[in-house]
Amino acid sequence: MRSERLLIAGVLVVALAVVGAVLLPGLFSPQPPDPGLTPTPVPVSGNGTYVNTTYGYAVTYPEGWFYTESGESVWFSSPVKHEEVRVNAIPLNENADEKEVLEALNATYIEDLRAGIDAEWVSTTNTSLDGVPAYESVFSAPIVEEDRYTFVIRYAVRDNVTYSVMHTVFPPEYDIYNADAAPVAESFRFL
Repeated sequence: MRSERLLIAGVLVVALAVVGAVLLPGLFSPQPPDPGLTPTPVPVSGNGTYVNTTYGYAVTYPEGWFYTESGESVWFSSPVKHEEVRVNAIPLNENADEKEVLEALNATYIEDLRAGIDAEWVSTTNTSLDGVPAYESVFSAPIVEEDRYTFVIRYAVRDNVTYSVMHTVFPPEYDIYNADAAPVAESFRFL
């Protein structure tokens, strides 16, 4: 299961790179790398709220969970350190067409998740991300034999930043902490 999650994370990084480099040339503002940035999980005692002042959002997570920051991404992990929820914030330039960005991102997710982990696209619907118009895409991915898990991605553009909030939904027998993933993703709020 850990290798599947790492594969999902890799596929999402590739998807975002494809959107930035191939589908939407010139839309992403270059960001200088931070040479001293090393992702380190931060343990949490009691329910906590992660606040990202750079991109202006907050996420509440349960006791015992960890979070790890790396560039524009923050992922929240259960006590067994499975990645359960991921938030990406990717700056766009001022000339970006929000609808085109979201549609290209959705098309990339559908293609890359199918190719990378044999995920089946289930649906894409209009929704909101803390009141901002957004898309929600749902995928079904294989675990073993006939068992599958659900992968949910909500994404929106606000103030020239693309926000993606992703979470997994596994059957209870695979990860008892996964029941917390959807509420953590739903706790996403803009500051």
